[in-house]
Order: sequence, then C-alpha cells, then structure tokens
Amino acid sequence: MLRGLRKHLDVILIIVVVAFAVTIYYGYGSYQRSGERNEAVAATVNGTTITFYDLDQAFRNLISQYDSKTLNQMDENSMTFLRRLILENLINNELLYQEAKSRRIKVSSSEIEEQIEAIRSQFSSEEDFRRYLEYQGLNLATLREAIKRELMIQKLEDNVAGEITIPEEDIKKYYEENKSLFITPPQYHLRQMTFSSQEEAETVLKRLYLGEDFTQLAKDNSKDAYASTGGDLGWVSESNLPPEVKEALSSLKDKPLAITPVIKIGENYYIYQIVEFKPQEEKKYEEVKEDIEKSLKEEQKRVKIEHLVAELREKSKISIAESLQIAEASPSPEPGATPSGSPIATGEEKKEETSTP
Repeated sequence: MLRGLRKHLDVILIIVVVAFAVTIYYGYGSYQRSGERNEAVAATVNGTTITFYDLDQAFRNLISQYDSKTLNQMDENSMTFLRRLILENLINNELLYQEAKSRRIKVSSSEIEEQIEAIRSQFSSEEDFRRYLEYQGLNLATLREAIKRELMIQKLEDNVAGEITIPEEDIKKYYEENKSLFITPPQYHLRQMTFSSQEEAETVLKRLYLGEDFTQLAKDNSKDAYASTGGDLGWVSESNLPPEVKEALSSLKDKPLAITPVIKIGENYYIYQIVEFKPQEEKKYEEVKEDIEKSLKEEQKRVKIEHLVAELREKSKISIAESLQIAEASPSPEPGATPSGSPIATGEEKKEETSTP
C-alpha cells in the first residue's frame, strides 16, 4: 500500500520525523484547542481516532517551519504526499504509544519536568512561555501529558533497540567503502559581476585590468542581487560551478584576486574574482570514527523500530479515510533554477540545483 509513498521518503521522511518531534512538544496537544474543529475521522488505530483536525494541526505545524520559497516549490502532488506521510507518522506514533502502554513503560515526574524546563528555557520569560502555550491551545497539564507520551515512546524504542555494539572492522569498512562522504571538494571564495551585454562586461573588465576595485565596480555596475555586497558569493564548492566557470577558474586557483575573462552563460555575461581557494580535503579515519559509529548505531536502531512498527501494523486494525487514499504517482521534480540571477548555487543550496541561467 505504501510502496508509492516510500519512493519519495528519502528527502521528505527526515523532514517529517524531525517536524513530528516539534509537533509532539509544541503542537501535539493542540487537539485540545477550543474553536471549530474538524472531527471527521482521518484514521482509526485499534479503535483510537485520529481526526482531520489532528492531521491538519500536524500539517500546519510542519509547513510553518519552511519559508515561502520552499513551499512554492511544492506542487499539489507533493503536498498530498506530505500530508499522507504525516498521517502515517501519526498512525505509527499511536501504535508505538499503545505498545508502550501495554508493556507498562513508566515515566517519572522528574523526567517530564526536565523536558518542560528545556522548553521553557527557549523563551525569554515565563510570560512568553505561557503565552506561547496558550497560542498553541495548550496548558501545562496537556503539555505534560504530551511529553509523557513521547518519553514513553522513546523508552520503548530504546528497549527495542537494546545495547548496540558496532565492531571496529565494520566502522573501518564503512569508511573505506564510503570515502567520498568524507571528502570536502575544492572550494572557491568568489566575487561575481553580472551583465546583460558583452560590451558592458568588456568595458568593466578593462577597468579591472587598469586596477579599479572589483567590489566597488560590482556595486556600481553588476545586475544581480549580490551587487550590494560587492558581488561577494562567499564560499562555493567547485562541484556547484557551471562548467564554463570551472574551466575559467581552473588555471587561476593559485592566484589570489585573479580575475576571469568575460564568461557567457545563457543570456548573461559574468566576471569572477577569486578571493581565496581551498583544495580538496579528505578527513582521516580517526577524525570521523565516532560519527560513523554513531550513524551505524542509529541505523540499526531505526531498522529494529521499523520491524516493530511493521509487526504492530500487521496485527492492528487500521482504517484510513477514503479521501486520503492516494494512487501511486510521482511528485513533480523540484525546480532547478538558482536564485538571484546567479548561475552558481551558493550557501545552503543543493548541488542538484546548480544550472546555467
């Protein structure tokens, strides 16, 4: 039933899982809110109801964490898949909670209070904390109950996972087989100028050759969003560079403040300056050993919990509203354009997003 969904889990599932933790602490009790509620049943889990109100609240809590650019890249199909994935998380969470109760897993008051204090510490005052609870439709009692529920599930998962030991040879094997994960590709700290005509670009390039300042010329002449900062792109991975730029920079990487010729990409013309260059770096085994071990432990724990959830689903009675039954389909691919009129994906942008204008 979920095969079509799971094709799209690689990117989305991490988002959902992380956001679900936020939902537990800040929004799970939001079904207690007053006002209009859609009490129609989205799903039932062994007789326990998950309403469309619960689902809508979890969905809103998730998408509120993302900016408009990210949301605009998601079409209707993507939103539908995301909504269904959130429902699956709610179902799985309910199954785990029911199992924790059946195993009589206990949570102490001190454990709950410790979590409340951790949440409270994120606010500048007690008044702000109380106001936020009120905004979320919560009070301390419902918050405590939500935290108790989540801690019970965490303890169940820890019990199921048990003591996990990763042999040294497995850690080394992972490192040797995945060395590319521990390599930082070459990086350039670049400045950029963008022009709509070659004539304009060549004119500015001559001024650069005569010794004028790149930063000031970018502020005065560049036609992109980086002009206000003197064209500063910050550090850019070589793997994020369009082929034309990579080729132009390859012979200049050892020359600080070197300037490229005019480069035509798409309909625009670009000039780049190398501020600094960092060659490729490979992290040694000892530097990443602990991280690999932790990752492998988490993976084993995840697999064990998935097996438990599968067993629980197999023996449970779960029904899902017909309107939430979705056909196997693929969401539309994400747009590949980069922002601000630059052909280079900078900062947090993914490598896959790099494209020529």
